Amino acid sequence: MAVADGIHQRVATGALAAATRHGWAGATLARIAEASGTSRMTLHRHGLGREEIFQLLARAYERDMRVTLAAAVAEPGAAADRVKRGLASVCAVSERHLAFLRGLDEEEDTRLFHVDGVSRAGFVAPLERVLREGMRDGSFRKLPVRATATLLVNAADRTYRHMRAAHGWSPARSREAIDLLVRGISTGR
Repeated sequence: MAVADGIHQRVATGALAAATRHGWAGATLARIAEASGTSRMTLHRHGLGREEIFQLLARAYERDMRVTLAAAVAEPGAAADRVKRGLASVCAVSERHLAFLRGLDEEEDTRLFHVDGVSRAGFVAPLERVLREGMRDGSFRKLPVRATATLLVNAADRTYRHMRAAHGWSPARSREAIDLLVRGISTGR
């Protein structure tokens, strides 16, 4: 299994590089194999077609999002600062996976990251914990926690991606929405 894990990691990295250069539509198996330092035959022997590679990229993005978000909100500080760090980490993950994310349409996004119309379990859990703390200490308005966490993550992520891709904004400028989002849930304390 370790060999498969190694080749899967190389292929995911190569696929992201090929998609960055050529867009997902232009990330052919030949280009993915070349960027991965392997051959199309190796991809075939490991059962890696475009759909399987797409799934590898989705899992890599999801793993990165879960780990990065959890680490960002685990740092000490006021709830509002921790939520801002968490949302900034969402943008950082989006930046690292931007070529893959640009290739998603709404149907694929829903299929990959949602179950019965809800984000998969645990995806926004770290942010939910911080929101509860902020609601208890009075720094955040009383809002439905899971829905608010889901909204914040998606608003930060989708806005960031859109501003980067469609408007050509820099990463820093694209993260400006974070302050607006946090002010929208804050009590002003």
